[in-house]
Amino acid sequence: MASKKKAAAEEAAALMTSVPEWCSPGALAQLIGLDERRVQQLRAAGVLETELPPGRKVRKYRTCKNVQSYIAYKARARKEEESGGASELVLKKLAAEVKLKESQGQLHRLKTAIAEGKYIPAEQAAAELAEFMAEFKKFAMNIPARTAGNISGDVDALTVRALEKAMREELETMLNTFLDTVAERQNEVDL
Repeated sequence: MASKKKAAAEEAAALMTSVPEWCSPGALAQLIGLDERRVQQLRAAGVLETELPPGRKVRKYRTCKNVQSYIAYKARARKEEESGGASELVLKKLAAEVKLKESQGQLHRLKTAIAEGKYIPAEQAAAELAEFMAEFKKFAMNIPARTAGNISGDVDALTVRALEKAMREELETMLNTFLDTVAERQNEVDL
């Protein structure tokens, strides 16, 4: 009896160290560290294969062949993942090159427009704006006198002069506020 137990233990040990030629989906799943459903999905995808063992009616997996197929599959997947990172860098580089080309195109169009006289120098624009503002101020400051002339027949002279003075002061305040705001914005742009 002791020799039978010893023989059974030796046979079990031999089975534990040797790989069976054929295995079930559950056994293959345990070998490669997946669940049985994933093994079936990989078989459906063509990564793993089943065959009919000689003299059997149920399809099984060739153990070594399928373990090696799975290892190769994982290596390809890892390599594709790593090259995916490289291709992402290539895409970023291409996007940066596109942006550079677009900005160069915009710069070229701007230089062409300047050469064609579609833009004027900033100093000239500032001088023209200052001239316009001076003319506008003259026009605006004449409004109180014209308004006083229009109402002089309807209101006494003292009221007309008070209204003219109040309108002139209000216009000066409004124009000075406007000019101060423009100057502040220009300082912000210059910074």
